[in-house]
Amino acid sequence: MKLSATLTLLVVGLAGALAAPPDAEAQPRGRAAKPPKAPRACGVSAIPLALGNEWTYEPVPPPPERTLTEAQVRLTPIQPKRLVIKVTAIEAKNDGTHVTLTEDHDGRVHTTTLRCTAGGTFSLAPDAFWFAGEPGITYGIELANVERKGQTLNLAAGKLTGFEWWDDLKATWKHVPTAKASPRMHGGTLEVVRNFVVLPEEKLQLPIGEKAGEQLKAIKLGLETTVKVTLDPAPPQPLKAPPMLVNFFWFVDGMGPVQVLNSYGQQYVLTRLVSN
Repeated sequence: MKLSATLTLLVVGLAGALAAPPDAEAQPRGRAAKPPKAPRACGVSAIPLALGNEWTYEPVPPPPERTLTEAQVRLTPIQPKRLVIKVTAIEAKNDGTHVTLTEDHDGRVHTTTLRCTAGGTFSLAPDAFWFAGEPGITYGIELANVERKGQTLNLAAGKLTGFEWWDDLKATWKHVPTAKASPRMHGGTLEVVRNFVVLPEEKLQLPIGEKAGEQLKAIKLGLETTVKVTLDPAPPQPLKAPPMLVNFFWFVDGMGPVQVLNSYGQQYVLTRLVSN
């Protein structure tokens, strides 16, 4: 049996009154006690996933060696002016804890997920920004029969650990109609090999929080990605494999990814963090 919203508020209010000290004067004086931290999914601090936590990223110029030419920029996805990621649900299931995230890039919102366990499993959906540092989703392509091998982050006691790991993905894909466009429909297979390598720590100066302007030590991860795609029906000439993609992530424990540089030459920095 469920209580109505009004009765629930009354019950919660009565419970709070019964739990409170009978005499306000008996309470310790001084600063009010800080509310307890909200529980984090799977005890992970590498990315603190408590309900309501929110990350805001904004673009910054990439380093000179990753700057693209104007011709190259025209072939890359449009870079949003702001990306906001928020934890909207945390649910325990048989295969671990499932976390729902919303990602808002300049008003275009999509929902994505990740799965974690207390034993260290941490796997992000391919359409999540933290999967490859690329905001937004791909339209017109649908994945099925997805197989994952490895994990997105290698964790121990909720913190990043290790020197190298893999997060590979296999799937079938097909074109699906979008809006009024009616392209020729294809399908095929997709194989993605993702190799994470831990690089030397770097100091970053972030425009965020009480320590804005101070340098923080960040763990730097390099992500090397190779992609193999097949097309059905097969084309007359074999498809040319795309070059290896190289992305970088900078992590601060308790904050998550504070800076991201993707293979499109787009760099983002964390400008606001709401942590419950």
